[in-house]
Amino acid sequence: MAETDSPSPLERALDAALATGTLTTIATGGALLGLGWREGEAGRAFRLAGRGLLERFGVASQAAPLTSVALGYLHHLVVATAWGFLLAVLVQPFRGIWRILVTGAMVAGYVLVSLSVLPAPLRIGYGVTGNTPGAVPMAAALLVALLSGIWLDAGHREP
Repeated sequence: MAETDSPSPLERALDAALATGTLTTIATGGALLGLGWREGEAGRAFRLAGRGLLERFGVASQAAPLTSVALGYLHHLVVATAWGFLLAVLVQPFRGIWRILVTGAMVAGYVLVSLSVLPAPLRIGYGVTGNTPGAVPMAAALLVALLSGIWLDAGHREP
């Protein structure tokens, strides 16, 4: 690869943030499945999210049960990736122990905002994570995904 073809530092940072956003989607999706299994239905969180979204658009969710699950999955993909990307961009400039501390603070901030002021459509997990028992697994998954981004970012660093 020619020297001029190498990605810029901004492109590398955005790539790492997008990869971290994808990890966030995977980790929080697993947490949502776990919350559903605890209630007896693995896809429960996705079904409830899809129902909530359909009802916001005036569609009777009981008339389209498979659509509600699919819409819930799609909602999760978009919202979790966006939150993971945003938080990764905010923590990437920090190095060492500061990155770990800032990541923990960002996750705690997300949980506080999610529990207090964030509307359900902007939350990872929609309304399922609007209470403390639902927010704690999301926080753990989000923390692991964001800290995993350290290794993603490290692979893109100049020697």
